[in-house]
Amino acid sequence: MKRSLLLSVICALLLAGCCTSRPAGRMANCDCHRAVVVPDRAFRNFLVENGYAEVYRGKRLKPTEKGCGLVTLECHEQGIGSLCGIEMFPQLRRLTCSDNPLKELDLSVLPNLEQCYCVDAPLQKINLDGCDNLTALWLSHTELRDFDLSQIPNIETFYCIFSPLAAIDVSVCRHLQTLYIRGTSVEEVDITQCPDFKELHALDSRLERIIVTPEQYGSEIKLSVEDSVKIIVANPK
Repeated sequence: MKRSLLLSVICALLLAGCCTSRPAGRMANCDCHRAVVVPDRAFRNFLVENGYAEVYRGKRLKPTEKGCGLVTLECHEQGIGSLCGIEMFPQLRRLTCSDNPLKELDLSVLPNLEQCYCVDAPLQKINLDGCDNLTALWLSHTELRDFDLSQIPNIETFYCIFSPLAAIDVSVCRHLQTLYIRGTSVEEVDITQCPDFKELHALDSRLERIIVTPEQYGSEIKLSVEDSVKIIVANPK
């Protein structure tokens, strides 16, 4: 009798565990039984009103069937101050969160993300660790002074304009094709490690030098830069 009762209690606890919050972590696919804390009211309202999630308890939400199939999320101009809780949609491939008062952005919980558009957002910090599939990142009017592109080695288009960005190292971005750094404080860009490079846009910036390979110098790379910018030809290191 006691053994039967004990087994019943254990089963009940296991079932309860399936319906309550689980520790946040990197997942490849959505878990529709997983309740996640979404602290930002605007983000919670957006997810619920659009049918991507449902209220589980308080600030905890669970993804709906629609949310579990979500690969594109567009939540621009929603007054969202935090995207904490977006880890309930690890299958996302495209995220648009522009025109929101976001100061921090943690995309490390979205391992399948390929494109992210976050323009006109006062970002001070962004975490892209593990975003190996990210090929396009668009940022503008941020407060970012530095940016570690080694987190996203497969990036093809990087756009960070009208930001206090002081330097940028693209040496690990072998697939980089297009770089927008207009309105930044970057003084030098070395693209000798980027064999597929096609376009550089850097008007209204402090750019002084562009370092290219002999092959790149003879190719048709599109440059939108000030006339004073010097082009230096060098062999790849």
